[in-house]
Amino acid sequence: MGRLIISIGVSVLCTAVSGLSAQSAASPAGNEPHHKRVLYTNDARMFDVTIPPGEATADHAHEYDMATLMIGEGTLRITRNGQDVAAAVPSVRGSVIIAEHTGAPATYRVQNTGTTDYHALEIENVRDDGKWVTPMPWTVEGTSVLQQTRAFTVYDEHLKPDMGDVRHTHTWSTIAILVDGTFENGGIGGEEPVRLRRPGQWISLPRAASHTVSAVGGDAHIIEIEVR
Repeated sequence: MGRLIISIGVSVLCTAVSGLSAQSAASPAGNEPHHKRVLYTNDARMFDVTIPPGEATADHAHEYDMATLMIGEGTLRITRNGQDVAAAVPSVRGSVIIAEHTGAPATYRVQNTGTTDYHALEIENVRDDGKWVTPMPWTVEGTSVLQQTRAFTVYDEHLKPDMGDVRHTHTWSTIAILVDGTFENGGIGGEEPVRLRRPGQWISLPRAASHTVSAVGGDAHIIEIEVR
């Protein structure tokens, strides 16, 4: 009986060690071929992620709180630490998923089981001290708070041409991303205006910055992700 107990204990221990080894062996997201790092500041890191139909990422680790904005509508099968997160479902353009990883890193594998490219922007809050600040969200015409978590405030903006220039003032670093339509950013600190026309195009706004946005030629849909 004693030998049987020892044998089971060793088997369980080996399984646990194997699982930990697999997780520790996962590459950082920045080394995963489908993840292209497009921004790295003191506050945020952003990856442009594209997975063609039938392809899957390698196992990769995320260690910071992350907001994922869907741009291309692939159908995904996602595993986290070796377990399926959910049944394969289509991603919806403009939807945002937030996962909290700071202090609890996780290993992911993402497979596109659909027939169109999966395309998303992953924005990480790289503060790791756990001292997030949650300010009161601001409100302006055409804008609502989509989500607010310990690391992010996500604003959903629907602009119409007759609104003209709508002014935003951000306390924290912010990424503004076009979902549909065309919008123009009025520039910061004397910079020239920037016009975004293609879904997934984005601009980075520094802390304590004011800027204006306006729809051009029709309605525009923007997601702004404030990284606190």
